Amino acid sequence: MAAAANAIDIAQPTLSQQIRALEESLGSVLFDRTGRGMQLTESGRVLLVHARRLVNQAEAARVAVMEIEAGVLGAVRVGVIHTYNTAFLPRVLGQFARRFPGVSLLVEEATASEIEKAVMLGHYDIGFAFSPTLSRDIASDVLFNEALVLVTGASNPLADRCSIELGALSEIPLALLTRAFSTRRLLDTAAGTDITLDVRLEMNSIEALLELARQGVFPTVLANKSLVGRHDLAMIPITRPQVTRSAALLWDTHRYQTKATRAFMEIARNVIKDVR
Repeated sequence: MAAAANAIDIAQPTLSQQIRALEESLGSVLFDRTGRGMQLTESGRVLLVHARRLVNQAEAARVAVMEIEAGVLGAVRVGVIHTYNTAFLPRVLGQFARRFPGVSLLVEEATASEIEKAVMLGHYDIGFAFSPTLSRDIASDVLFNEALVLVTGASNPLADRCSIELGALSEIPLALLTRAFSTRRLLDTAAGTDITLDVRLEMNSIEALLELARQGVFPTVLANKSLVGRHDLAMIPITRPQVTRSAALLWDTHRYQTKATRAFMEIARNVIKDVR
């Protein structure tokens, strides 16, 4: 409590009184008070999400007023999954930087679920992940659809196949992403209980999985459009069923989109039209 009071430059007793008054007005306890300190209750965690959103909206309102006079300035914060960061985002960044040199950019890689959460909390202005989203508060604009494929080295005997049925993957030792990645969860969902995948290795590094596939150690499963230009790899379409996902731009419907953010999104849409 003392550290929090110092951070906002008020006396600790005053902060304690304000918290108690807030709890009384809400009719709910916001903190568990123990000898080891204070922890948010479930009600406190819910309030925190909305409080952060209100702070973000207040800042967005300030920026919106400033933009009337200032034009396209400020910063754009972007969250992107690894494969899209390497597949097409550099072209988006290059075009945007040339057109709007006065805008700073922050780009971070994360998993799809991390990106969606960060967009909702206001840490990112835009996310490049998937649609549909888990939250109704996150809007999505589908950019393209892509299919999961079996990825092997070009010299692997499997590379000559035109396609492979999903059920046949049970006969191939695989190296896959961990379940923290939506690609893996999508594959597991498609396999269901009828298909048991022979997973010999799980990793959170896509580049490492691709290198293992290239060397012929273990094939892996990834989305086809994230592997454009990799001529050292063979991509074998998975059929019966085909497993697809929708790449999308994500943003918070409750937050004001700055001119810079809107310009970035428009450039991204145009660049990705060419990629498709």
